Amino acid sequence: MVFAVKLHLFRVSNSNNEVVFSKGALQKLGATPGEHLSFKIGACHRFSAKAAVSTDRRAALGLPSDVFDELGLALIEGLHVKREGDTIHIGPTIGIMGAGKFDPERRHQQDMLKYAQTQGYIAFLFSPEDYNWANNTITGETMPGHRQPGLPLPTAIYNRIHTRDEEHKLRVEAIKNRMRALGSHIYNPGFFDKWEVHEHLMHGQKLRKYLPETHRAPTPALLKKILGRHHSAYLKPVDGRGGKMLMRLTKREKGYRLQWLTDLSCPHADFVQLEDAFEFAFCHTSLDQYLVQQSLDFSSFDGRSVDCRVQMHKDISGTWRCLMIGPRVCAHGCISSHFSQGADIVGTDDYFINAFGKKAGAVKAAVEECGFAIAHRMDEYHTSPIGELGLDVGIDKSGHPKLLEINAKPGRMIFLDPRHAEARVTTLEASIDYGAFLSGFGEDPE
Repeated sequence: MVFAVKLHLFRVSNSNNEVVFSKGALQKLGATPGEHLSFKIGACHRFSAKAAVSTDRRAALGLPSDVFDELGLALIEGLHVKREGDTIHIGPTIGIMGAGKFDPERRHQQDMLKYAQTQGYIAFLFSPEDYNWANNTITGETMPGHRQPGLPLPTAIYNRIHTRDEEHKLRVEAIKNRMRALGSHIYNPGFFDKWEVHEHLMHGQKLRKYLPETHRAPTPALLKKILGRHHSAYLKPVDGRGGKMLMRLTKREKGYRLQWLTDLSCPHADFVQLEDAFEFAFCHTSLDQYLVQQSLDFSSFDGRSVDCRVQMHKDISGTWRCLMIGPRVCAHGCISSHFSQGADIVGTDDYFINAFGKKAGAVKAAVEECGFAIAHRMDEYHTSPIGELGLDVGIDKSGHPKLLEINAKPGRMIFLDPRHAEARVTTLEASIDYGAFLSGFGEDPE
């Protein structure tokens, strides 16, 4: 990685087509006064200028007024500059691609912008509709309430489009492909297929201990075998998100109970015959679009089952970090730990000590080890880079972690709890720092 210098920015109002460096900055970049250089900002925005020297004692960089104003650089406290051959790279440039002003994560995204500005990153929010095909620029939000046209196509794009329907629209796919072709790195490229992910992880021999028994396209015969081994099983849609269409089938003393999620509740129905429960569950659904997964003998807190959201993020060095383990306590009688179903949050240490006593530290370490193993394996799942993963991990009563699900674009509801306020900040910062790494302005791993 080429060494980058962070320089104080100022605006050059003359018309001599000059970029003005402090003497020290000029020396660090190996440039000389009067030298004609090519400058690159973002994936494909270039301009040429002559290097001039200022008397500023700070490590400083003065950009022509048109460039300075066009990019809204007055907001940034400093900017990173590096030289490769005759090209001076200015950046990093990071775009956060979401749903625009109606994005449910808007407050989090605006906090990312504030952090980016303090770090000397060119960053802005935009939606796919903000991309200008004619000149490969973007109209983006550089600060709350301020939208600016003509911004350069970012070198790194943090994809937070939050619905599958939007992600799969042809125009969105076309824009993403165009951006990649022009040199943008799009991280968190899309949603996951649960069955594809399971098969990918199963090929990693060392990961199998973390994977519950899982099959695609359930049948009555298959369900009988699983219920004979595990007492109950979850039925999950392959492309589900947020617990939608989730069901659980439980073997009872006399017959079977089927539970399913609606938007606000978790109703159930009892059946004498498994075949009747099966027909009820799948009368309007394609079997090929469902998985059947064993239920775990979950550890509990206050008599309710618990799973953990494990937040894995890459940082400024491109290295995976475990930034949060957040226990979630299911509502009584519910089959899901989603907050829309009444789940509660409990303190991390409170849960591990309550559930495992003297083994608490070892069990927590095992959950982290599971997170790192899964994250490293998922790097091979996509050709595009993955910057974050939200792992739903269940822990059985013996303290063994099992992966329940991987979220490609984990929601941020859990961070509303004050106990995870620090993790909220560190995850937002890591998401932006990884964009700097992909832009070529990262740091060496520790």
